[in-house]
Amino acid sequence: MLAAAQVNADPTQCAVVDTNKLPWEPTAHRGVSIKVLERVNDPVKGRETALFKLEPGTALPAETLEERLEIFVLEGSFTDGHGSYGQHTWIRNPPGFTQTLSSKEGCVFYAKRRVPIYKDEAKRERMVIDAKTAQWLEFPHRGADVLHLHKDPNGLETGRIGNVHTQRKLPSHDHSIGEETFVIKGCLKDEYAAYSTGVWFRMPCGMPHAPYTEDERCMMLIREGDLVW
Repeated sequence: MLAAAQVNADPTQCAVVDTNKLPWEPTAHRGVSIKVLERVNDPVKGRETALFKLEPGTALPAETLEERLEIFVLEGSFTDGHGSYGQHTWIRNPPGFTQTLSSKEGCVFYAKRRVPIYKDEAKRERMVIDAKTAQWLEFPHRGADVLHLHKDPNGLETGRIGNVHTQRKLPSHDHSIGEETFVIKGCLKDEYAAYSTGVWFRMPCGMPHAPYTEDERCMMLIREGDLVW
């Protein structure tokens, strides 16, 4: 995975990708296409962020993961030999985990592979969270609901889904450990741009912004931290 050409590989630079404007590219597997958002070839910080589309009836050979893999289902459903996952399900698989992906109806999912940060990651349990049935937390003072997905006990990285209400202005802040966001639904704006459904953007460490919503809510998949470790 980490031997292919690099894409948006400089973590000190802001990156914005409208996936709606990217063409689907074929892969080596029949029935599978990809849109690469980010790829960093590095033995310590290596990572790939991409959208994948599986056509109906697609079945892939078994794969034992070398990197950590996180998946968020955007459309349709798939199975991996351990369970079935529908729209808005998040899965985090550790390195060493064996999966066999297939999809009867077809699906589109967001996927992130990351070289393990910790030596013991292969021993950690996989995580599966259905965002449609999980318990969200309300933050009325921020005008948002949040579903926490993963929080590193050492504070190096976090993952969550945020759903910001309409007509909300969030305080200006920077991202001391970097942040990347994929807009699942709606639109978020700041002083730089408007980020609508299907847009992925990465804020480097220390870059401030003051996001807000207007007449649409904004549901976002958010990750912090693994840019720098």
